[in-house]
Amino acid sequence: MSNIDLFNQFGDEIEQRWLAANYSEAEFPAIAKKALVEFDLPSKTTPWEAVEWALAVRELPTQRDLVARFAQPPVTLYNAPRFHVDIYFWFTSTTALHQHAFCGAFQVFEGSSIHSWYEFEREESVNMFTEIGKLDLKVCQILEKGSAQEIWPGRQYIHSLFHLEEPSATIVVRTHRSPLEMPQFSYYKPGLAVDPFFDDDTATKKRQLVNAVLLARRPNADELIAKLLSESDLQTSFILLTYLQSTLKSDQLERAFRVETDNERFDRFLEVVEKRHGRLAEILRPVFEYKEFQASLVDKRSIVSEPDHRFFFALLLNIDDREHILELVRQRFPDQDAVEKVLDWIFDLSETRVLGQDTNALGVDLGTVEMFALEGLLRGKSDDEIASEFAVASPAAAPDAISNALATLRSATTLRPLLP
Repeated sequence: MSNIDLFNQFGDEIEQRWLAANYSEAEFPAIAKKALVEFDLPSKTTPWEAVEWALAVRELPTQRDLVARFAQPPVTLYNAPRFHVDIYFWFTSTTALHQHAFCGAFQVFEGSSIHSWYEFEREESVNMFTEIGKLDLKVCQILEKGSAQEIWPGRQYIHSLFHLEEPSATIVVRTHRSPLEMPQFSYYKPGLAVDPFFDDDTATKKRQLVNAVLLARRPNADELIAKLLSESDLQTSFILLTYLQSTLKSDQLERAFRVETDNERFDRFLEVVEKRHGRLAEILRPVFEYKEFQASLVDKRSIVSEPDHRFFFALLLNIDDREHILELVRQRFPDQDAVEKVLDWIFDLSETRVLGQDTNALGVDLGTVEMFALEGLLRGKSDDEIASEFAVASPAAAPDAISNALATLRSATTLRPLLP
């Protein structure tokens, strides 16, 4: 049976089962997941066979995401009146923390992923497209090839997938849309929800003009941007600041503005927004600090090639506490001590020098005392317990050796998710 015949048979079966359920959206996620598990398409075909078919066929089925807003790219292989089946290809590792305006199910077609599921406690609704609250991790797990998950609409299913292999592929069975669950928020830690699909022509064009004045090296560029921010709503300010945070780090702009650092310039822009919006803007600084932390880990992950080291950086990027990180290490390496495994990775990375830089892949130098203190922290011991054990193990060491080591560890940004 050809690749497309498999998908047609698969889609037809879902259509019949959902029709029998009177097209109930409440039942569709379970129907879709059950069909994914039963058909087990990853054992019968590959995403690349789908690519070969799509390139060879004269005309494709109607493509539901023609401009590829999500995935790299998505391709629709089956259409029914109320749902469709896509394959999503991924050549970068992460998808944003998000909810859905549709329901269905997905299955890992190729590769594996860290799957994180969150709850969002809304504290304030700024408007229909922006909310402030608190994100809490509900479930984290590693999804291997063939794993299937239901997709529920709205805030009951806020999740992210970090793809561990590149490329990865996912089979997605989804309704065309469930309009009662709008908007389709994206979430930013520690607790900001924004509709990424909100389309304001004026704001979009102004962002493009901001890019123009920066690229043109206009002497009053910062003044113009600050004035725009001082007159913008919170959501528009967040979108513009997000753009500025990434753009100010480009080499081209660095050559244009050598007087001060990117962080100083960005901080001034952020202060303008904080002054304008007061209490509502208090969430922005921790959001952008977290985004900066993630960007630094992405940079570090890009310079290592060892799969285990890339997996370790993926954990640090996606999980914010020690216990959940160790839980996923145990899931990936069930026959090994999770703490020892993490310590081995950290030691290896601390010994890996970065070409052309006076630093290692971890971004912090760790000696024997730091490694001793780190093991204690990973095993949940208090500072006093670690100091007492070190005094017995190394009685000739300096009295402040452990306190200095603990301070070094806690100042290491890379290790932040692992430490209390």
